[in-house]
Amino acid sequence: MAKRTALYIRCSSLDQVRRGFSIPDQLARLRAEARSASELVVAEFIDQARSGASATKREEFQKLLAAARRREFDRVRVESVDRGHRNDMERRQFEADMTLLEIEVVYSGEPEKQAPQYRKLQRGIKGVLAEWESDETSQRTYKRHRYRAQQGKWRGGNIPYGVLPDGQGWFEPDPESYAVLLWILGKRGEGLSYHTIARMLNEGIVLEEGSEPQVPPTPGLLIYQRRPYLERQDPETGEVIHEPRRVPAGTWIAFTINEICSKAVDGVYAGVLRWGENANRFREDADGNLKRPVRVETGKPLVPESILRRVQAVELAVKDGEADTVSPFNSYLLASLRCGLCGESVHGYTSTKYKGEKKYRYRKYRCAGRVNRPGSCQLPMLSAEALEQAVLEVVLADLQERSQEALLAEINAAVERRRAELEKAIELAEERLAELERRRSAALDALTFQLKSASERVRAALAEQADDALAACDEAEEQIRKLQLGIEVLDEKARSIELTLTDPFLDPARWNEPEAHFALKRALNLLVHGMTVRQEGPGAYYVEVEVYEIRESGSFESAWESNPPAKLVTPPTGFEDQGSHRATSALAADCSPTPRLCQSGVLLRPRSLASSSPRFPHSLRTLPVGCIRSLRFLRSSLPALRLRTGG
Repeated sequence: MAKRTALYIRCSSLDQVRRGFSIPDQLARLRAEARSASELVVAEFIDQARSGASATKREEFQKLLAAARRREFDRVRVESVDRGHRNDMERRQFEADMTLLEIEVVYSGEPEKQAPQYRKLQRGIKGVLAEWESDETSQRTYKRHRYRAQQGKWRGGNIPYGVLPDGQGWFEPDPESYAVLLWILGKRGEGLSYHTIARMLNEGIVLEEGSEPQVPPTPGLLIYQRRPYLERQDPETGEVIHEPRRVPAGTWIAFTINEICSKAVDGVYAGVLRWGENANRFREDADGNLKRPVRVETGKPLVPESILRRVQAVELAVKDGEADTVSPFNSYLLASLRCGLCGESVHGYTSTKYKGEKKYRYRKYRCAGRVNRPGSCQLPMLSAEALEQAVLEVVLADLQERSQEALLAEINAAVERRRAELEKAIELAEERLAELERRRSAALDALTFQLKSASERVRAALAEQADDALAACDEAEEQIRKLQLGIEVLDEKARSIELTLTDPFLDPARWNEPEAHFALKRALNLLVHGMTVRQEGPGAYYVEVEVYEIRESGSFESAWESNPPAKLVTPPTGFEDQGSHRATSALAADCSPTPRLCQSGVLLRPRSLASSSPRFPHSLRTLPVGCIRSLRFLRSSLPALRLRTGG
């Protein structure tokens, strides 16, 4: 009775057709060998455009395994070892599984009769060489792509929405979808959520005045329209044929909007090329160095800077915990404001008043102690506009006085120091891991060689020693992963700090503009440690602002600095709780004495920028320990992201 035979054919890409590895050539060769051996071919499994490095990603190979478990054939024919596998461990596992199922594996060119030890040796040599060749190709490809990426050239993948390749390694606007891209980013810059933007797109939008609302094509639908087929090779004729692809859904979802907006923060729309964030095969390159992602600022943004900055402000505010659906009118800039009378927090409060058909909306700040325990605090509701404008003018004036470039340089230096510490920790952890791996190998070898001859007690001790070695290796590997993640987080946060401090919307004169709101709020959260509203006299209030300043120093430094006084708001005649429905405050912009707190080696300098007369009763007050901790946290949490261009 003729043996039932299955044929397996694989081709990595259509480029291999020119090198003699085409599907028809392999198929004809295997069919001829099966006929000469009087075998009955019952199945043919053909994987096209599939790498041999991973068996799990090959659909036809998985079908072959399933058919083998059902005992549908007795023999498997493959043209060569590297056609079957480029991973020697998977090859050995495959051959072992077939042996258990009593299915014979035959590679073309092998002798019909051969001693099993020689067959095993030759297959092992070919399998190792096939895996080595695949690994070498992977490293050469990585090196070539990395070199191109460092030059700011796009290295493949799905084309970003709204743009097309310009033929020089970058992109240019796509006439079909660029207007939709600007519409999406514009809506995000206004503070709309991903779900709201997706719903508006699915309902239809109007891009040109006078036109009908239309649902624009999604990124997946655009990719399908450009290439609605998959290229395959006909197994019989060898001709390249087009197989239809599945039509994607034309519905916009929040995840798609999120992906588009993220590319405007630190991606191609902002003129930034990011490549190599994930390594598919090895953590090290061909020289043994740890692979690191490439980030290059090409200087070629694809979206107007005004739109980019608005989107970046919203995205970074959301990342810091701001709700992405709150309008600037209902969002408040001063997040760490406290009451100087009772010590409670002062929160933003929006109220609405109706007079006939007219509607009046007010933005105010009110003390939590006054709300929670009526009568316990006499601080009235204060105008949000007056408070925010006063604080912004003082803080941003102080930022300009300190020099924005110098501040970025200080942050850059702190980031570099922190990065060096993490890299040194990774180096030490890798050395420890190498030693632990040697101990693990020795423990496993001892357990293997002495398993039969040793007593039960000795075997138990060896097994415990091997388990401890394995656990130690796993712990060291986890530690290295956490340290590498720490570097990535450091880099990401430092980039966000740079985006904040270089935002053109950081202008106190634009404090009431919606597009500048989130940028100003993020800047205050970054620069200000705390704010306290205090009463100077009847109907007169001022704000004490404590800002961060971190310097390397070994000596104590006294501090008496001041800004030019500036009258911000005229004293009010009454407050809303007195029945006038108006919330205003008297704020002046004198600068108070500046206390500095010196700790070992690092000068933590909380500076109080006060808003009233020089008679500031708490100017030399020592800050509590909690403030010291927060200052230290600011320094240590600067993510190791480099701030320099292309860093």
